[in-house]
Amino acid sequence: MLIATTLAVLATMVSMMAVVGALAIGSMQQRADTIAELLAANSDVALALRDAERGRQALAALDGSSAVHSARLLLANDVPLSTYAPRRGHLDDNNALFGEWDQVWSTWLPFIGERTVRRPVMNGGDLLGYVEVTVFGPQLARALLFFLMCGAFVLLLMSIGWAFLSGTIGRRITLPLMRLTNVARHIRDTGEFKHRVPRTQVVEVQQLSEEFNAMLDEIELRSAELNERNKQLARLAFYDPLTGAANRVLLLDRITQLIDAHARDDRGFAVVEFDLDGFKLLNDQLGHSGGDEFLRAMSTRCRAELRATDTFARLGGDEFVVLLPHVDSRERAAIVAAKLAEAVHAANHVHTLPISCTASFGIGLYPEDGRSTNEIMARVDAAMYDAKAAGRNGIRFVSDVKGADNDGRRSNTDASTR
Repeated sequence: MLIATTLAVLATMVSMMAVVGALAIGSMQQRADTIAELLAANSDVALALRDAERGRQALAALDGSSAVHSARLLLANDVPLSTYAPRRGHLDDNNALFGEWDQVWSTWLPFIGERTVRRPVMNGGDLLGYVEVTVFGPQLARALLFFLMCGAFVLLLMSIGWAFLSGTIGRRITLPLMRLTNVARHIRDTGEFKHRVPRTQVVEVQQLSEEFNAMLDEIELRSAELNERNKQLARLAFYDPLTGAANRVLLLDRITQLIDAHARDDRGFAVVEFDLDGFKLLNDQLGHSGGDEFLRAMSTRCRAELRATDTFARLGGDEFVVLLPHVDSRERAAIVAAKLAEAVHAANHVHTLPISCTASFGIGLYPEDGRSTNEIMARVDAAMYDAKAAGRNGIRFVSDVKGADNDGRRSNTDASTR
């Protein structure tokens, strides 16, 4: 913008100087022709007699004109007879202030304001000589100087104004844009969408900031919805939707992790599986909603008896498994199983039926009761059904099971008691 304005000012200056120059040159040319004609009419005698003194007297008439830079009378063979030059320091009486500048311009820039006219002096058809007059137009020099000074003054004002405006624009526009950039950089580095661009007085930047903040609001809302959906998917993938207990996938993964940890720290763990006794009858009489309420109450009470590091999982229906890290003795596992049995019995408060659910437990220890996930789970399952076959509401360890073979498969008789 500043460059375009500067070019416009310079173009205007050049155009005006060209117009003034053309007018001044035309005026000088006319003046030079007039002065040359007058000198030619008054210098014929001096040239005919070759009288230099008479020639000087004829040229002396030029003292009243400040426009004549020089004049000469030349013989027919171009030999100078008389010359004229204005007195040094001679100034225009009406423009004394510019006299010195006129001399400077006439000396250093003769091609701008000088015009030389040469006229022959004739007498009866015979060539007596020539009159040569050089005229300097001070008006052109003054006009050019005036326009140059005005142009320089305008450019100076433009530079000062632009410097002031650029500083103001920088503070009003650049700083708000920097704040917006800082917010965007912070969001990129931290991944948080809570920051917002502050308000500003610049309308255009404020509109941009509002649109940017609205975009952040939308992203934050979508991000919260996405996080909630991810949590729901995680719960569906790894947790039972009814009781909130871990499902089979998560249980098997955690058993695998404990087996890997045993290879490092040599610390075993216990697996406790239990199945509800009489739940089918209870569910049939209460209906599915009553059965679901009992399962939720029972699961809440069982988790309350466990440590934060323990895993309470539902395999399906009324079958549950508890994973006890760093529990490597029958006694400690039996204590936990007894607490779980009490929690199952206490959950019967949700109904008024004479039926009370109990639980049959199977307990296995790693690594003595199985070296792999499938192996220990199969043997614990066999121990649990051995407890059910023995009369229910009891506890069986894998090592106590007599109706299962080495890989944990139970007999058909045991399965029939489920």
